[in-house]
Amino acid sequence: MERGEISRKTAGVDVGKHHLDVAVHGLEDLTQVQNTTGGLSELIDWLKARQVGRVGMEATGGYERAARLALEVAGFEVVIHQPIEVRRFAQLKRWRAKNDRLDARLIAAATAHVEAVRAAQDPRLAELAERMTAYEQITDQLVELKTFLEHVTLKDVLTAIKAQIRSLEGLKLRLANQILKQIKAHADLLARYRLLISLPGIGPIVAATLVVRMPELGRMRRGQAAALIGVAPFDRDSGQWKGQRFISGGRARPRRMLYLAAIVAKRFDSGLRAFGENLKARGKPPKVVTVAVMRKLIEAANLVLGRGQPWVKNQAA
Repeated sequence: MERGEISRKTAGVDVGKHHLDVAVHGLEDLTQVQNTTGGLSELIDWLKARQVGRVGMEATGGYERAARLALEVAGFEVVIHQPIEVRRFAQLKRWRAKNDRLDARLIAAATAHVEAVRAAQDPRLAELAERMTAYEQITDQLVELKTFLEHVTLKDVLTAIKAQIRSLEGLKLRLANQILKQIKAHADLLARYRLLISLPGIGPIVAATLVVRMPELGRMRRGQAAALIGVAPFDRDSGQWKGQRFISGGRARPRRMLYLAAIVAKRFDSGLRAFGENLKARGKPPKVVTVAVMRKLIEAANLVLGRGQPWVKNQAA
């Protein structure tokens, strides 16, 4: 589908494990198809017949991936909403009834109000993201098992858990190596990786995470990267009352990695250490200092990728 052939008509898809409920904003039309290759082909034909140009759906932890890829390949603009975004939109519109078909209408309406659409997903990053998710979940499992191990006294249980930890550590290492190998196999991804790893505190896994989970870096205006990852402060002011500034939303997985990078950077980079100490001297609590360093790092990442030049030491001072 060429860009000139599509309209701005918008559809919403309520994604389920086995089927997809679909509605077109402003029309009474509804349909349901199987969440299979055949069902997706049927969905694409149905949407084209109604001159739909944009399709919205919620992130569902993976069930939406095949639909998103098929729709993007077919030329549709695809908007992936976080569930909280759709719930807030429903609250704004005072929509209280709920079922799959009504959810499809709700998603279609929410999608129609989106002003900007992300670029089509890179299939290479989709595969890398799945490996990255496995790496992150295994990391969490290892933390839980090692914490549990502190309270185990039975020798046989202790032996079994230690064996499981060793197995998971091996799998985690293999996944990390696979992720880095795949990134380095593509010249454009490798170039981004090398620029990111030039930043203070950012090691191989953090750089890989930003390559995979923050593909927009390098193309955003000042402040947008911090907002996207969720470290930009937002006002809570009303009249004469001036509230604290809070961070909210954003991409949790890359933010966790950026937090680790900030801890290292503010300790070992002289410029960011001075920046953090200055904030601390002004009475800022440790968490606020760390978030400020995170904000510096993600904006620096956007800067080096935009310029195509590696970071210069102490540039953050």
